Amino acid sequence: MTYSESYFTTRESWRDWRIEARELMGCARVTPDTRVLEIGCGGGGLMRLLRERGASVMGVDTLDVALRLAHQRLGSSSLIQIAQDGTLPFCDNAFDAIIAQHVIEHLRDWDAALKEWYRLLKPNGRLALATPNARYPDPAHFADADHSHIFTPIELRQAIEHAGFSVQACYTLFPFFSRVRALRALGVIAHKCFQRAPYFSSRGRTILLGATKVERL
Repeated sequence: MTYSESYFTTRESWRDWRIEARELMGCARVTPDTRVLEIGCGGGGLMRLLRERGASVMGVDTLDVALRLAHQRLGSSSLIQIAQDGTLPFCDNAFDAIIAQHVIEHLRDWDAALKEWYRLLKPNGRLALATPNARYPDPAHFADADHSHIFTPIELRQAIEHAGFSVQACYTLFPFFSRVRALRALGVIAHKCFQRAPYFSSRGRTILLGATKVERL
């Protein structure tokens, strides 16, 4: 997939992107004065929404094109470019919440990344993730050569718990009805109606997960 400025700005106009953003902010329990780190901030669209809620936000990304666009929209003081190894230049216990929208599937060593995110969160800090679902019946929809691993909900929960978090919520969005565009759109519009339906509940296109940092003894 080619990541360009138009990609980042276009995706923010999609209904499913806006739904995911709202769900992520809910999982992270974002309120005024919450200190949030967005991993993979792209063009800064979610950072803007977080600021509108009164949160104090930092964004990191590896892509020059993403950070240039975010800088144009938000200024540079809250943006940092990081290396591909994912090392983050912040002190321990620096953030109330970390949000990563479609990031973890790109990471070759997601276990190391999760441990780094754990380090950065305050005690009882929140982690909110969105990622494609390996159980979605049409995986070609999110095919990307840059993806390292597509998780099932069970796999994602296990990875998060292994890193020291307590999972508070793990569910899927956007059920599959058909490859027909109109019915695919229905899965976005009516996603709430099918969120707890037995067949659809684990097969939505996107996994949403919310967790809290548990202090190690």
